[in-house]
Amino acid sequence: MVDDLDRKSASARLATVLSTPMALEDVDDADTLVPRIDAQDFVRVARALRDENRLDLLLGHATAEQLTSLIDLDAWQRDRVDVPQARVWLMLLARLYQAMDKPRGTLIDLMYGMDPEMWTLALLPGTQVIDLDPEDDQSRDLAHEQLDDLRTWDTPDGFFVVGVPDDEFGQQALATIELVYQDDLDEGRKLLLSIQAGMYSQIEEDLRGWREGRLADLGFVAWEEAMKLFVPYDRTRAATEAPRDFRYLTDPDGMLALPRWQTSGLLARVLERLEDTEHGLRAREFLLLVSEVMAAQRFPAGDTGLQERAIIQTQATISLGLELLLTADTEHPDPEAFLAERVTAVGLRDIFRVGYGALDKLRKATAQLSKATRISLTSPGSLLDRPWGPAIACLSNWYPELPVMDKGSASRPLQTFADVRQATSLVAQAGALSRLAFDPAGYGIDPVWLTRVDTPEALVIGDLIRTAIVHAHLPGSRGTIAPLTPDDLAWASKNLLERGRLIADVRTGFSARCDALGIGEHTPTLSTNLLTRLEVELHGLETNDEGQVDLARTRGFLTIQDVAMWLTARHGSGEDN
Repeated sequence: MVDDLDRKSASARLATVLSTPMALEDVDDADTLVPRIDAQDFVRVARALRDENRLDLLLGHATAEQLTSLIDLDAWQRDRVDVPQARVWLMLLARLYQAMDKPRGTLIDLMYGMDPEMWTLALLPGTQVIDLDPEDDQSRDLAHEQLDDLRTWDTPDGFFVVGVPDDEFGQQALATIELVYQDDLDEGRKLLLSIQAGMYSQIEEDLRGWREGRLADLGFVAWEEAMKLFVPYDRTRAATEAPRDFRYLTDPDGMLALPRWQTSGLLARVLERLEDTEHGLRAREFLLLVSEVMAAQRFPAGDTGLQERAIIQTQATISLGLELLLTADTEHPDPEAFLAERVTAVGLRDIFRVGYGALDKLRKATAQLSKATRISLTSPGSLLDRPWGPAIACLSNWYPELPVMDKGSASRPLQTFADVRQATSLVAQAGALSRLAFDPAGYGIDPVWLTRVDTPEALVIGDLIRTAIVHAHLPGSRGTIAPLTPDDLAWASKNLLERGRLIADVRTGFSARCDALGIGEHTPTLSTNLLTRLEVELHGLETNDEGQVDLARTRGFLTIQDVAMWLTARHGSGEDN
């Protein structure tokens, strides 16, 4: 592999390193190749080599600017320094410089080439520095007594005793301070004085300001600026507005490179219609959009996984905007040519805003549903059965998405108008489900039962409706709902099923209540979900050793086992059971 890399051009070798960071092991000119790596790629390569325990291949050849970017992108949590992470990186750097036998003073040059204040801040928490009086022989003993519960270190210049917690976090600080002292005695003394006098909040605020400036130079966007993107834009206006001047879309030095801008479907076909010179312009505009989408959701600037998610979100919303634009000009003989002309005229940004307009309406509709109906208890949509619960949870987010039902809590952006219709239907069905449960024209369930269950986070509206259906047919039942007993379930299994299927009266009554509420259009979907589960649960009831229905193995109903604590308290109060 060495020979192969030697024969390649510098750009080809760089590309190989970016795709396979361990290839640095076979590079002879790492000292000239590594400084050419862009900021975000440098962070990605550093993370990969950290996982391989081979940071020695990279960090010793990095520039101070690259290492500053590494701290900027990997050692902050939003607007706060992630001190443990920053401390680890600085300790690794110090140890690596020692292992590489760098000339004395090189580590100090690096510290000043980066943010020296970051070194102070990262080493400050938990570190105590006590001055020694050279004229007082007892001052050292007194200092050690004062730091008795800490791990201590006497500085070689005799000016200080340093104390740190005797754990990994403290040992990292002490190791770094010792290495700075070994590199330059005077600068080690200055570092301890800055730790001793440092005000954490002020240092962090200064670092935050400097970091924001550097991130802006790299193409990252402040949250306040990013939020301007999320103002819906009228599709008719976007379809007719005169062409704009896009000369502001320059390509600043050091702007972060995106992973491959992969497109498909309508967006890909529209981009293919653009002139060659337009492609580069729109790629830069897309980069800015991704940065804004990340910033608006407060994604960490250096998280490549979340950046990939923002890329997918941005592409999906632009695709949705393009599809919505077609509804504003349905007579155009060549729809894709029309969309390409609109991309050139108004840019991807406003087409994104057209797409976000549909998402914004969905989010507001979901919020209104949550206010008007009982669909949540412990979290958005938590009272709803699948698929409505996960859908409401995802659509309630600031950036609405659709759940991927077979992948746990995963979600995907809305990319087409068909996705919007699906989401709209799910919201409407969720509202219909809640009304069917609690409205007097439906099953009229008293919401007080939501507060009586032992584990409310496990309860869904479907359980209440299935319980109410049994009570609607149960002889002698009083009220619309009450926790079911083993005898109630045994009766239901015997009398509400015929050859394993629900009797017609159950389905007829269900449909009649839906019609009375004016939600008949949702009857087939609700019936498939609720009544199929009712049928399955009644057919699959299991019995215990006494021959009674085993409530511990019963699901899909509200039973006396689910309200055991409430029943106990009620019995203790002297009321009738």
